[in-house]
Amino acid sequence: MSITTNRVSLVAWAGALALAWMIIAAGTVNAATLRRGASLGADGSNGQDTFFSGYFDFGTGSTLDNMIKLENPTAVNGNLCAMIYVFDSREEMGECCGCLLTPNQVRYGSVKTLIGGKWIGQLPTRGVIQVVSALPNNGASCAPTTNYLATPTLDGWVTHAQTISSISSLTEVPLTDNGNTDAAEGSNLVFLCGAIVGNGSGFGVCTCPTSDESGVP
Repeated sequence: MSITTNRVSLVAWAGALALAWMIIAAGTVNAATLRRGASLGADGSNGQDTFFSGYFDFGTGSTLDNMIKLENPTAVNGNLCAMIYVFDSREEMGECCGCLLTPNQVRYGSVKTLIGGKWIGQLPTRGVIQVVSALPNNGASCAPTTNYLATPTLDGWVTHAQTISSISSLTEVPLTDNGNTDAAEGSNLVFLCGAIVGNGSGFGVCTCPTSDESGVP
């Protein structure tokens, strides 16, 4: 192979690498596909600490519940949205919602209340909650169905009620900090949320955890 051919190959490879980096750094979530892992959209993040996840499990008792807490711990990035996406144990999204948190605000509440009102299909007893920390994208409010700029950094915890071998306990664990959503997952969350909310039936919308602040739902 000639030196000229090698040089052309090197230039082509460098161009492809630069294009891939531009896609990764683009900074907006773009809905593209219903299938996980098939999207080539941007990852929706301008930094780490924007994508969190945790599980819920109500067990077999009718009175068991889990609790979720979300916090905006700093005024550095101003008001932030918790873009919440809830999946059942079969990896199917059943609800989503966007919840505004002002600096130093905490929201907390029952996971059954979060997902209990308008779930698409049979209400699950266990599943996954994914949360993206983002700037408001609908004026001063939060729309999980449309493009947003994922921005650090919310905190979150889930308290699990569990009974094992007749021993009952409560365990609070932080949401797992996954860094930021990859291109496929970031786009997929927005697309799926738009699909289940967009039919106009009123279903597929979760209920934001409450706040002690006056006038905040």
